[in-house]
Amino acid sequence: MCKIGCVVISKRGHDKGRPFVIVGTDGDFLYLADGDLRKLAKPKKKKLMHVQNTESISTEIAEMLETGSPRDEDLRKVLLRFGKNGEV
Repeated sequence: MCKIGCVVISKRGHDKGRPFVIVGTDGDFLYLADGDLRKLAKPKKKKLMHVQNTESISTEIAEMLETGSPRDEDLRKVLLRFGKNGEV
């Protein structure tokens, strides 16, 4: 199941194959950010069926989102670690 803080890979659109962190949910839609092209201030709204769940959860990002203190830099660091070893 996709939760806030999970890393997902886009399966459709211009951003196909790009990793994102889920920063919000709304029914069948997810709000995704990567801190680079999609900042936290304007996340990408994407249908759940258009992403692939990686089963990797960044607890530090999830906690930051709950307290309202994450930065785009934090997302970039998490996704960089994910890209190197396939898990957060």
